[in-house]
Amino acid sequence: MPEVKEWGATTAGLVRPIRVDGVFDDPDAIRRLVEHHGPYRTMTSYLPASAVRGRPATAGEGVPPHFRATWAAGGRPLTDGAEAILNNPRLLRAAAQLFDAEVIPNTVAVNVSAPMPAGNIHVDVPAFRGADRDRYPMQLLQAMAASGLFEDWQVAEAGAVWWSYQGRGGAYDYWPDGLDGPMRSEHPPFTNFALVADTNRMYHRIGRVGDPAAAPPVLSAAAEISYTGDGGWAVSDTGSPPVRYDDCDIRISILWKAQVRRPGSDRGAAGPLSPELIVTIIAADLARRGVQAPGSVSSLSDHDWLDLVHSTYYTPRGPGR
Repeated sequence: MPEVKEWGATTAGLVRPIRVDGVFDDPDAIRRLVEHHGPYRTMTSYLPASAVRGRPATAGEGVPPHFRATWAAGGRPLTDGAEAILNNPRLLRAAAQLFDAEVIPNTVAVNVSAPMPAGNIHVDVPAFRGADRDRYPMQLLQAMAASGLFEDWQVAEAGAVWWSYQGRGGAYDYWPDGLDGPMRSEHPPFTNFALVADTNRMYHRIGRVGDPAAAPPVLSAAAEISYTGDGGWAVSDTGSPPVRYDDCDIRISILWKAQVRRPGSDRGAAGPLSPELIVTIIAADLARRGVQAPGSVSSLSDHDWLDLVHSTYYTPRGPGR
């Protein structure tokens, strides 16, 4: 029977993380799924580079070699084999224990990281009633959470992170007591365990991956990573030769999310967000700030409007502390 461990102090609004050992019966099969289902796009194809890096880019600097794909959304598998992760009973049991409530699995995302500096300190992109990752860009949802304007609609979620990496660096750093408390870390070798937490509220980051003396490649947001089938991975980018890595140099993590449902929690709750309501709330607040960006429903897919909204509300947190 897999072991479930609980530790760490609670703070206002934060629940204790739970560690789950023996998450998958065949963890090697999960890694093979990741190898099979590439290529993976950069995180900066989902979010602004400053949000991924935690600071503005310096001259000549590319985007981090951190790649992602979504394997399940809205409770539906999108990739063959994802159902074994989405409906994992050990993660479900730990998440239900964490929140003392029923949980409904809804999201699986796969992260593939080549050697790189430590990532930014962040919380996960949340979901709201009527507004989730199925319907809206992550950039908008991140800005909505940072704005504080949509707390009445935010959905409680459990998040689990599982890793596959045996190389140098690659820690998972997290702050279970808030950023004013001590940093805790999980370090390789990662042996088929996961950490279950409220990752929408608990700050965390990827630690440096690989040799600290190695310079990461200069990549554009259009770069992709794929398994080459010969024990290695290749990062391809427009106009540049592929950058190759041994399999042991690639850090894989899987993010699993489940919606928390407590009896009676929806009583008196605000109705679901509509596109019109999202734009109205944001535009009114921008006007109060002296920012003239009235917006319309079409703005929710307009890159310039989304960039303005994101830069107004979201403040990146760099890796240094």
